[in-house]
Amino acid sequence: MPVPFAGKEFTFHNPDGSEITVRGWGDQFAAVFETLDGYTVVKDPDTGFYHYAAPSEDREALVATSTRVGAVDPRTLGVPQHLRMPRGRTRATAQAAHDAAGPRRRWEVRREQRRARQQRPEGDGDGRAGVLSEPEAAAKTGVKVGLCLLLQFPDVKGTITKAQVTDFCNKPGYNGFGNNGSVYDYFLSVSGGRLRYTNQVTAYYTAKHPFTYYTDQAVPFGVRAQELIVEALQALKAQHFDFSALSSDSNGYIYALNAFYAGWCPNDWAQGLWPHSSGLASPFVVPTTKKFNDYQITDMGSELTLGTFCHENGHMVCDFPDLYDYGYESNGVGEYSLMCSFGPATNPTQVDAYLKDLAGWTSKLTTLKPGMTASIAAGSNDFLIHRRNATEYFIIENRQRSGRDVALPDVGLAIWHVDQLGSNNQEQMTPSQHYECALEQADNRFDLEHGVNGGDTQDLFGGPTARSFGSFTAPRSRWWDGSSSGLEIAQISAPGPTITVKTAKAPPGVTVPNMPSIVSLLT
Repeated sequence: MPVPFAGKEFTFHNPDGSEITVRGWGDQFAAVFETLDGYTVVKDPDTGFYHYAAPSEDREALVATSTRVGAVDPRTLGVPQHLRMPRGRTRATAQAAHDAAGPRRRWEVRREQRRARQQRPEGDGDGRAGVLSEPEAAAKTGVKVGLCLLLQFPDVKGTITKAQVTDFCNKPGYNGFGNNGSVYDYFLSVSGGRLRYTNQVTAYYTAKHPFTYYTDQAVPFGVRAQELIVEALQALKAQHFDFSALSSDSNGYIYALNAFYAGWCPNDWAQGLWPHSSGLASPFVVPTTKKFNDYQITDMGSELTLGTFCHENGHMVCDFPDLYDYGYESNGVGEYSLMCSFGPATNPTQVDAYLKDLAGWTSKLTTLKPGMTASIAAGSNDFLIHRRNATEYFIIENRQRSGRDVALPDVGLAIWHVDQLGSNNQEQMTPSQHYECALEQADNRFDLEHGVNGGDTQDLFGGPTARSFGSFTAPRSRWWDGSSSGLEIAQISAPGPTITVKTAKAPPGVTVPNMPSIVSLLT
């Protein structure tokens, strides 16, 4: 799957047709799987069967024992339950798989270019170091159009109609398959009406080969999926399909290509048509002088759900990064953002305040100053901010269990510590290694960084228990280098649709920065 999964059940297949049920943790690049009774399994490279796993001699990897899953009681093997690779090895494995997947996705390139500009010490003499260009900033607002391919096979026909997929993507007030709105509704609501994103949905394309050709696990992962997508694009091109309405970046790359194929994925992890996102081996040019690169592909099965679709389009359309840990040593921002573990698939949670603000979706941004009182409403893209510079700051929002956030682990004031040059693969919480976007957890346990859970009822701030945040609270309002930020929130009201905060005067000797707001820096 292109999105992270944790404890999700899968059915895997042995060469003789037998099946095993496992639970998995990971994503399309790196994952670990266990039997339902907790014994880690790996595929034996010689036989293709799933075997119980054991540590390698150097303890740097997991290798197959001589015993197939289910052949004996695993308690007799002398291997522990819940085996994992050493800390850091999973991350290296994920990075290697990512690098081997082909060309970088265009959203990653755009994001890297922005980060490179943020590190310019002088802004190339223009006094605007770290400022987005207008075309890039505008890419996340306004009317945007993606392409949704419908794919079927000579021996596996589509059962979900084009009309149903069109409604799923575009219909206001949609509730099919138990979803809370359409994809259009999701992005319209989380952007505060600033992004109106729809998809052109094609008629079904029938592939040249039977289903098993594309699901052949002997062919390197992604090759046949891309072959299928290019087949469909070539057919559209031959039919003189009008690609001109599709939205593209300044280099002509169409933002979003979504591919739905008929039936259920029969493949095990990272094989055949296992759902994934990637970039085409080479750009596919269409007559409008635009070109396709980024794509996501997934099976339709018997239903459509918002979660994965919205997460992947958050990447492709909005350039949003993943906010989970590719190495799975930690849980990123957990269930508090679409770009991590987003909660119910039919009603994924909001995008977090950090990414909303970067996207230009903020409706009201109040810079916190000493001795002030400010109120902040939930569900309205109303944020508070306290800046150190263009890349490090605290941004604060009110989160309540309603609408998109109905399944949140907690309610109250979410205080995000942002360092745009950090990485959510770095859970160490040190000056040089820390998250890009970190939730200041009110209980000071930092369960997200420690991989304990995806959020709990003691994470967010609000009276009467977690009613302050400053230099001497736990957690503290310090910058990542340990210096005082000058942010002193002395009082936070009880969680509710509106939360009021009162700031105290800064401690003696601390200079409170009076930086321009992030909105002004992005426009």
